[in-house]
Order: sequence, then structure tokens, then C-alpha cells
Amino acid sequence: MNVLILTDFSEVSDNAAKYAIDFLQEIPSNFYLLNIQDFNFNRTASNKLEHQLIDILEKLQKNAEELKYYSSNPEHHFNTSLSSENLIKAVRLAMEERKIDLIFIGTVSQKTHQHPILGDHAYDVVRKIKCNIIAVPAGCQYKIPKNTIFPVDSSLIPDEKIVQIMEESFYLKKTKFSLMEINDTKVIARNPEGQEKNVIRFKDLNYNFLEDIREKFDFIFIIGKNLNICDRFLHTRYGFSAKMVIKIPIFVYHQ
Repeated sequence: MNVLILTDFSEVSDNAAKYAIDFLQEIPSNFYLLNIQDFNFNRTASNKLEHQLIDILEKLQKNAEELKYYSSNPEHHFNTSLSSENLIKAVRLAMEERKIDLIFIGTVSQKTHQHPILGDHAYDVVRKIKCNIIAVPAGCQYKIPKNTIFPVDSSLIPDEKIVQIMEESFYLKKTKFSLMEINDTKVIARNPEGQEKNVIRFKDLNYNFLEDIREKFDFIFIIGKNLNICDRFLHTRYGFSAKMVIKIPIFVYHQ
């Protein structure tokens, strides 16, 4: 398993890294810590740049050593990577070079970003990077995900495919999926293969309903192809209120 962890040395990204280790505690994994910097390569700034590079590389190495100490699995290995590319290009390059299977990213401030769950940068990764991604909210502590809410729009993805995704979910084998059909029509969706499914219209996604999800479930599973659902759950106008204390990880599934 090759895992990419995006880090900016903040408490949020440090927490996401520890969550990744706990989430994969029984799985042999190669973890790659990626930090992205906007370096000034002007010759007059060369001395400052050299010190900056040394400082960042030392921080990355320290993070890797701390995570190695944190992990109890001897088959967890930690590597570091520093990039001066823009976020999306840096992530894509890391995916290609390291053959990444799963990405972990922490959230940012709910009050200062358009997307209160993920923040603008993380939201960019979710929408533009075709890789399985787990977004870890600030302060989220790992626990085995027993109850997972799975919002779907079966007008875009057939029931058979939804069932296949659940059955082949390598990362969430022990969880109970509760399907929630989200659609703009009044048609009640079919219940695939006996799975529990609630039906809700987009316009009914409100504060009370989403807070109820937060209380009853410990994981949210979203198919990246369902762009409307991604937007409705992750955008400030339709998703969780900026006033909520968000502690539910979000798994964005890409094939």
C-alpha cells in the first residue's frame, strides 16, 4: 500500500497523518509525506533559500521520525518529499512516481474558506485528483468506522455498481453502510440487494439533517463521480454549517 499524506506542519495535517497510521494500522504501508513550497529562486535570495530548504527538510524528517515512533506496525515505512510545483501538479507527480493508492489530507479553517469541511485547497484535490482520498477534519480521533453513511444518486450510478463498490471496499470491510438516495425528483429509489436506504431530496439537506448524520455515523463515503453530491456535502451553502464542530472523516472514492 502506497499512501500520500499532505503536510504543512500544522496541527491539522499532523493529526491527519496520525489518523492515516491508525486507519492502516494492520496494513503494510509506505507513507510519503509531501510538503509544497512556493520558493523564490531569485539569485539575490539564494542564501535565504538555502536556509529555508534546510529548515523544511529537517521538519519533514522530524515528522517522519515522529510518525515512525507513533506507529506500532514494523511494516510501516516513512518517506519525505518536497515540491515547488502547484498543489495539483505536485500531487499528480507524487501519484505517478510513487504509485499512490490512497491520499490523506487534513481540513483547514471553517470560517475563512468557501468549503468548510475541506477548505479550498483540499477541495481542489478532491475534485481534480482521481485517487481515493480521506479528508480528516481537525481534531478527529480515529475509531473503527462501524457506521458509514453513503449518499448516492442512482440516476448517475446504477444500483449494481453501488453494491459492487460496497462489496469491494477494501478499506471499510467492517463497516455497516447506510445508503442515502439524494435526488431532485420525488421518485423513491429502489433498495439494492436489501441494503438500508433512506431517500432525501437535495433541497432537504439542511442543518438539522446534517447534524443528525454527524451524531449517528462515524464516516461519510462519497463517490467522486457524483459531483453534485460532492458539492452539496462539501460546499458551505449546502453542506455542514460553518458553526458546526465537524469530526467526521470523508472518504471520496475514485475508481
